[in-house]
Amino acid sequence: MTTIKDVANEAGVSISTVSRILNFDDTLSVGEDTRRRVLEVAEKLQYKKRNKRQVKTGKQIAIVQWHTDKEELSDLYYLQIEYGIENKAASLGATVERVTYESIDKNRIKNFDGIIAVGKFDKTEVTELASYGLPVICIGENYLQYGLDCIRSDFESPVRKIVDRFIEKGINDIGMIAGKELTVTEKQGVRDPRVATFNQYLSEKGLYNSGFVFQGPFGPDSGFELMNKAIGELGDKLPHGFMIGSDSMAVGVLRALQQHNIKVPDRVSIISFNDVAIAKYTSPALTTVHVHTELMGERAIEMLLQRIKNPKKVPELTIIATELVNRESSK
Repeated sequence: MTTIKDVANEAGVSISTVSRILNFDDTLSVGEDTRRRVLEVAEKLQYKKRNKRQVKTGKQIAIVQWHTDKEELSDLYYLQIEYGIENKAASLGATVERVTYESIDKNRIKNFDGIIAVGKFDKTEVTELASYGLPVICIGENYLQYGLDCIRSDFESPVRKIVDRFIEKGINDIGMIAGKELTVTEKQGVRDPRVATFNQYLSEKGLYNSGFVFQGPFGPDSGFELMNKAIGELGDKLPHGFMIGSDSMAVGVLRALQQHNIKVPDRVSIISFNDVAIAKYTSPALTTVHVHTELMGERAIEMLLQRIKNPKKVPELTIIATELVNRESSK
C-alpha cells in the first residue's frame, strides 16, 4: 500500500505536510498549488501502471468539469474520475484538456473530437454541450433522455449492504450525513440515490428516523458542522451508526467526534463513500465504499471512441458496481 512517505517523496514536501493536507487541516498555511499537487499525487499512486500496448488514436478530447478546480480539491471524487480519463487517454495517444463548464470557449471547443462531461449537469447545460455537434459522454448521471451515452456508479446496492451490516452488528439506530448539491446554471437540487435508498430501505425495516439525517455541501468543513449539529441536537440519542456521503465529509465528521471525545468505532461506527486516497490516512482509517472511478474514466474513453466511429449508435447507460472496503472506522 502507498504510504504517506511515498506521497511526500513524490510531491516533494514533508511527511507532516502530506498528513495535514490529506486530513484537510485548515490551520496549515500552504499554497493551493502545493495542496493540489499532494492530493493528485496521492490519488495517482493508488493506480497500477498499465503497460498494455494500445493503438494510438491521436484524438483531442475535452473534459468538461462540473466543479471549479477549488471545489474539486474539497471532495476529490471527480478528480479521481478525471485521472482515470487522462490515464486511459495517455495510453491511447489521445490529447486531453480540462475545462470548467463556465469557461468553455465556444469557438475553440469545436476543434476537439469529443467531450467527456464529468458531473451533474442540468437540462440547460446538457443542451448547450450537445449543441456543439460533438460526441458527448456524461459521467455521473443518467442522461439517456437527452440521447447521450452515460456512466454512473451503483450507489443504491451498497446503501442496503451498509444498513444490513449495521443491523447485523446490533446497530438499529442509523444516521446519515449526506451531501447536497445544486446544478450550476439552473440551481436545481441534485437527487442523491444514497439518500433516497437510505430513506426507503430504513422505512421498509421500520427504522427510519428523519431526525437522524443531516445534509449539507460535500467537503470536510460541512461534515464537521453537520456532525456537531447532530451531537448538539441528539446528545445521548446520537445514532451508533452513521453513513457518510463522502470520505472528505467523513474527515470532518471524525474531527467533530474526536473533539467531543466520542470514540470511533466503539460509540459510533462510520462508513463513508468513494475510497479516495485520504480514506487510508485518517485516524481511524475509513471503512468506505470503493467507487471504481478509474474504470469509469476508462470506460468513458472507450464509449467516446465508439460514438466517434458510429455516431448513430443507440445511446447506452453503463452502471459500474461498487464494493465495501473494511477498515477501522466501523465495527
